[in-house]
Order: sequence, then structure tokens, then C-alpha cells
Amino acid sequence: MNGRLCLKATYRSMSVLIPSVLILVAVSDITNPVEVMSDMLGAFKRYDVLLSPKVEGQILEGGNPVPNVKVIRELTYEDEYTDQTRTDDEGYFQLPEKWIRSRIPGRMFDETRIRQIVDAEKDGQAYLLWYANTPSIQPEQTVVEKLGSLYCDLSNSEKLHHFPVAGEARFAHDVYSICRWE
Repeated sequence: MNGRLCLKATYRSMSVLIPSVLILVAVSDITNPVEVMSDMLGAFKRYDVLLSPKVEGQILEGGNPVPNVKVIRELTYEDEYTDQTRTDDEGYFQLPEKWIRSRIPGRMFDETRIRQIVDAEKDGQAYLLWYANTPSIQPEQTVVEKLGSLYCDLSNSEKLHHFPVAGEARFAHDVYSICRWE
């Protein structure tokens, strides 16, 4: 019997509490409906995402330009995107910037990173020109500068570089590459 009385008391307090909460939620929705709608629609919105800025550089071997080397760029952000080019007679190459539209940035608590890989292939051997992961979906000054000046000697060993994030000195981009920017 005592358990029944406790259950009835809980039911009565809940019957008062639930309508009060519903009224509070309804009032907050009326006072700021634009914010509520924009939060709800954020999951469906498409965002511009920069997978890679323009890539430019030169392939050398022992300080001499290497023509006709295949340069391959692989970009991953949920899906994989691949393009390629070849070096000209002076070893120069370039790839255009790559943008996509995506709903990923609108996902709550999303921490997806963009993976960027640029390889050179010569005589069946692959050379790593750039390997990095970045959380930035907009142009980031340091990455734009470094990918715009990939001067790489195939005789260099692969090295881990730490480039400071523009405006955030305590953070760095970690990049694996045979290229040098000194």
C-alpha cells in the first residue's frame, strides 16, 4: 500500500511538471524561432570545402630537372578524389585547387579531417611530395604557401616537417615530404 501512495504522488508531480516543461519549450521556440530553424536545417546545408589549394612545384634529381614524371594527388574527405599531371621539360608541374560541396561540416560534433597526399612516380618508384591531414575546410595560409612551392629533389630522404598554423603559433601542420622549404 505504501508503494502505491508513493507511485500516486510521483504521478501527480509528473502531471504538473510535464505541462510546465512543454510550455517552457514552446515559449523558447516562439522567442527565437530563427535560431531553432537554422540549427535544425544545419544538418541539411551544404558547405564549401577546400580539399586542396593549387599545387605547384618542380621535380629535380641531383639538382637537375626531371621531365615527364607522373604527379598524383589523392584527397580524402569521406570520399576519395584523385587527379594527376606530368612534369614538363623543365620538371615543373601544377594541379588546380579542388573544392567540393558537403554536408559533413554541419554534422554535430564532426571531427572529419582532410587527408592530402601528393606523390611523384618515376621508373616505377613512388616519392612522397606531401602527406598531411588538416581539419581546415577553408584556405589555410601555411598550407597554401607550402603546396604552392613544392620544389622536390628525388634524392632527398623523406622528412617530417612542422609548419606553424597561421595565427595559431601553438598549433602546427605535420607534413611528411621529400621537398624542402628552407
